[in-house]
Amino acid sequence: MASLQHNLVKRIERLPKPTNAGAALQPLFEAIMNAIHATQERFGDSVAGLGRVDVNVAINRKKSNVTVTVEDNGLGLNEKNWDAFTTTDTDNKIKIGGKGVGRLMWLDCFERISIQSTYADGEQRMIKSFDFVLDVENQIRNLQHSQSTDGDTGSFSVSFRGLRDNGYFDKFPGRGEFVFQHLMSHFLPTFIGGRCPVVIVRVGDETRKYPEDIFNIVYRTETPPKLKSKEYGELTLTLMECDKIASSDMKGDHFIHFIAHDRTVHSQSIDSKLGFKYFGEDEKRVFHAILTGKYLDEHVNQERTAFTFPDSELQEIINSQCMPHVEVFLAEPIAALKKIRVQTIDDIVSTYPSVRFGEIEELQKKVPMGETAPDAIYGHLARERFRRDVRQAEKIRDVMLRLKDDKVTVDTFRSTIKEASQHMEEAEQRSLAEYIVRRKGVLDLLEILLEKVKDESHTVNYQREDVLHSFICPVRVNNIPGAGRKLEASSSHDLWIIDERLTFAEYFSSDMEFHKLSSLAEGDERPDVLIFDQVHGLRQKGDTSKVMLVEFKRPGRKDYDYDENPQQQVEGYVRKLLTNTLDDVRGRPIKLDNKTVFYCYIVADIVGKLDAWTFSWQRTADGRGRIYTPRDGFNGYIELIGWDALLADAKARNAAFFDSAGISGKSFFTTD
Repeated sequence: MASLQHNLVKRIERLPKPTNAGAALQPLFEAIMNAIHATQERFGDSVAGLGRVDVNVAINRKKSNVTVTVEDNGLGLNEKNWDAFTTTDTDNKIKIGGKGVGRLMWLDCFERISIQSTYADGEQRMIKSFDFVLDVENQIRNLQHSQSTDGDTGSFSVSFRGLRDNGYFDKFPGRGEFVFQHLMSHFLPTFIGGRCPVVIVRVGDETRKYPEDIFNIVYRTETPPKLKSKEYGELTLTLMECDKIASSDMKGDHFIHFIAHDRTVHSQSIDSKLGFKYFGEDEKRVFHAILTGKYLDEHVNQERTAFTFPDSELQEIINSQCMPHVEVFLAEPIAALKKIRVQTIDDIVSTYPSVRFGEIEELQKKVPMGETAPDAIYGHLARERFRRDVRQAEKIRDVMLRLKDDKVTVDTFRSTIKEASQHMEEAEQRSLAEYIVRRKGVLDLLEILLEKVKDESHTVNYQREDVLHSFICPVRVNNIPGAGRKLEASSSHDLWIIDERLTFAEYFSSDMEFHKLSSLAEGDERPDVLIFDQVHGLRQKGDTSKVMLVEFKRPGRKDYDYDENPQQQVEGYVRKLLTNTLDDVRGRPIKLDNKTVFYCYIVADIVGKLDAWTFSWQRTADGRGRIYTPRDGFNGYIELIGWDALLADAKARNAAFFDSAGISGKSFFTTD
């Protein structure tokens, strides 16, 4: 009978290659764990006092001539262990998670491997040494086997030299602190488990002694009752408060370590879930937790470098199984963070009432525990508000559908309308409150800006006019990469100050050609050329039957040239629009007809030449403004509104809203 031939070289070539420093150290960690297991097997419950593992690492940043040795005082390569060593994929240590591939990873990582071991063979003490070589056959070379004369009852020493250029050379750390950091993280569960030998690790000139050095940085530990669930069975969670050095050189501060067969397979940062960097009286503490269980042991790959379930499952285990206990363990720093968040949320909902869908405590529950950035908190609240509005809209539709029933009476109609309004009232009040607060703020700020612009009429302050532009100008100039500057409709404006019909009107044209207007506004420091002395055309989307033209004159201006008569300017632009030869701001033809109604507004102080030019115009009802209605030429009118009257009228129109919201008093910007 014939047997399949085993090609060890090809087998090792197919092993996953490291993508980070932790994975590159895995062959070394396998050697250390083998040594720990050997001492546990020999000394049992006395291993903490009698077992010893020595690790020596010689490394430099160039990673040339890397040398590593691992020695232990375990049972050594006795007959049972020798058979296991010379058998690939052995199940010798399957009960403790051994998969028989650690030695293959040695061959994949290191260029030269030498081994020496003493062991008991009946009454005799034997010594065995050999080289372990990556080859298709005869991997055990230079084997020497003799009787020991030093009386050593058991030991194992493996020496590694040189890194293979197959991913290990690139990813293997070149600094001692990285070796210590990854080693401590990887063996943390073993070091604190109570059945660990003394492990002495020397990297260069630095020496650390485990588990002693671990307990020097772990200030508090707690193990809740077993975590039981249908999906993950029984899990054991150990919570630790550590010195911040425990997280040095790690990508984060607070971690949950997922353990399989006493090895750290994955360390997951939970910084974003906690929201703080350090905690404790001295602000030098970090959090670490160790999670173990049969489910993790059964779902780890053979190299013990990753779990076989998706990353999303790691997050689910953290959220559902770990975080409730983490929050209890870290109750004090979390409470301190919540106080800060309460103020942040209160500030947000005070400015944006539409996202206040409940009391502060309720709002906190809708924001991830670790979230502290105001914009991110607003985003979470806004999403929750959207979801609630969707649910509310469904309720309202369900209620209103009842009105289609043929059996509807006057009483059922009233009750249905009342129920629908109750669903609608709370959310609409919040949105309306936010809208009203914005309007009050705009009017208060506009009042200050007008005063300043008038006072500085001889020394123009473009910074203030830039703020004024952001409110009332329906057009802006954008820089387009590769295409220069381009005029575009502003995404929002506050032209409701003039007339409520302008609230949702969109800009579509100006009396000056777009390229000339863009050229005049070439510098961002000249917002005045977009605001003043230009006739801007607006209309409701899709409605060509009504056009609104708006022109602003600088507040306080008295002198005008003869060709700056605003009536002539507006009428001239109306004539151009009616020729249907112009394009809008998007480059599409403007199509109007003689039925189009033009609502034209000139906002300026009615003084000097402007007063003389419009002396014969009809006065408005309050006597403060003037209206011109042409007999022929176009349908519509031109209304002249003074800046002070504009502000007063806008305040009067909105006074009832401000009163209801309790903000009708002094300006938001009054400091006294």
